[in-house]
Amino acid sequence: MYFESTLNTRALLPDSLRFIRSDAPYKLTDEELKWLKRSNITTVIDLRSDEEAKMCPSAFASAEGFDYRIMPVTGGNSVPKTIDDVVQSYIDMADQQMDKIVETILSAESNVLFFCSAGKDRTGVVSAILLHRLGYSEDYIIADYMKSAESLKELLEAYAKSGVADINVITPRPENIRGLLASLE
Repeated sequence: MYFESTLNTRALLPDSLRFIRSDAPYKLTDEELKWLKRSNITTVIDLRSDEEAKMCPSAFASAEGFDYRIMPVTGGNSVPKTIDDVVQSYIDMADQQMDKIVETILSAESNVLFFCSAGKDRTGVVSAILLHRLGYSEDYIIADYMKSAESLKELLEAYAKSGVADINVITPRPENIRGLLASLE
């Protein structure tokens, strides 16, 4: 774990800090910000909507020395109603806006940190598409995605208990990313 205040932050590639995926870093310590700069992780892509970013600003909204961009994922700020809707929501995210996001990340001069709220759906789709474009296997892509189920288990259970969403819908499942990957072929 890179940050004390996040639950789902990790490097996307083995042995590389080129792409870091995360849940929203609302508060970072001065040491964490210094580590990011020392590690040349200075391009920061916020995948949340403008409204989400205003309501709950990330630590980068006021941090100096970072290229912070809000690039919302289309349709990514609502919870699907059923398990079957999850795959379709992921496929719907893979549009022209997603192409811009992925190109921005791939062409960044520095290492990149990208995130949404929990770091599993929007961030999971961006991660899957990046890894797919870089030639990683379906098994690797699914394994990365499923790490969010482990990292966020307690958070997702608490969210489901509040009655806002069905635990089966919000918990990452391999089929979600398999469906997305199949649509990219």
